[in-house]
Amino acid sequence: MTRPPSPPRPPQGAFSVAELTEQAARLGAALEEARAEAEAGVLIDLAGLEDSVARLCAEAEGMPHSEARALLGPLGDLVAALDPLAASLTDQQAKREQSLAAALAGRDDPHTARQRAAAAYGRTGSGRTDELP
Repeated sequence: MTRPPSPPRPPQGAFSVAELTEQAARLGAALEEARAEAEAGVLIDLAGLEDSVARLCAEAEGMPHSEARALLGPLGDLVAALDPLAASLTDQQAKREQSLAAALAGRDDPHTARQRAAAAYGRTGSGRTDELP
């Protein structure tokens, strides 16, 4: 997953509503990318996400209330993006656990089935057809 770039930390309250809205949008895009990768079975790295969100929230808290209200929508969108990501990660973990359980139980697994078939036919797995009877 590509992490959103972190701008240098200016003093609290130095970002405008538009800049914070853009930061929230970048974080939202990163969460969506992470969800898509998790659904594709890719292990994702969410390091730094908590810090990025904390900085965004601290900046919003440092703004006058009249300005900060404009961020309720973008921040709400971020919160809403977390549920699908969490569901994808939970599903990914369940699939990994099922695959591991199947392998431990000796059930067909694409990786071990080939090895068992080669052993059953007495092949060493060299893949050479000139060794066949």
